[in-house]
Amino acid sequence: MDDYYNSKKQKEQEFEIDNSGNGPIIGNQGTKIWISKEKLMYPNGDSVHWPFTIKLVELYKPKDMIWYQMPTVSSGTLLTTGGEVRVRAFKDNVELILRPDETWTVEMPNSHPDSAMKIYYGVEAASFVDWTPNPAGNFNTTSYGYTGEIKKMGWTACGKEAYNSSASTIAYSFTSKTDNLNYVGIFLYLPDKKGLMQAYNQTSAALPIGEKMKIIMMAMNDSSQLFSFNKEIQISTNNQIDVTLTKISDAELTAILDGL
Repeated sequence: MDDYYNSKKQKEQEFEIDNSGNGPIIGNQGTKIWISKEKLMYPNGDSVHWPFTIKLVELYKPKDMIWYQMPTVSSGTLLTTGGEVRVRAFKDNVELILRPDETWTVEMPNSHPDSAMKIYYGVEAASFVDWTPNPAGNFNTTSYGYTGEIKKMGWTACGKEAYNSSASTIAYSFTSKTDNLNYVGIFLYLPDKKGLMQAYNQTSAALPIGEKMKIIMMAMNDSSQLFSFNKEIQISTNNQIDVTLTKISDAELTAILDGL
């Protein structure tokens, strides 16, 4: 499935930065970035000179997070999300880092911003990116959406815990009498919470009982035929889902994800 996911991913955008302006850099989905060469350095501490390159990935829609396999989960806790972005800087193909105690500024578009949103950083964990369990401060709301001062390069998410710590939760498991689920992508989207979870080893993390959930499963055989299982349920203590995958076209699967 990796080749299929990669074919659907949002493309990484590249911007060459010189001395002919003060910014912002604006992504094709509206992310605004302010960053100067004085805040960046080579990994060995050397200064950066113009021009340098900023690379940007924007993930605001559930389908784009699915294609990137970037669920909104922090150490097993589902997050409500206002978007995920990856910002990297390069000079002569060397990836740059921020100088100590420096930040860069991001503004993320949202027509109804939530004042409780916090800044999360993506951390490589095994085969996926986890979001830091200790948020790095709050986003501020603006007429445009969210703005924040970011203390590292790489993945940044705008989010908050999707449910109260006292909420009743349960993990879901997925089984099948007809299909091998070992190589099936399993994604769980809670539309009212705007949170996306990916289930690993056919088991989810904790989910809040009573919430609506859309289950999206996808796989591809050796002949590049797509298969899928899709179901909308209310999360309950009846937490085992029996799955039968059926053939689906690329257009049909894309339409399902567009409707999340």
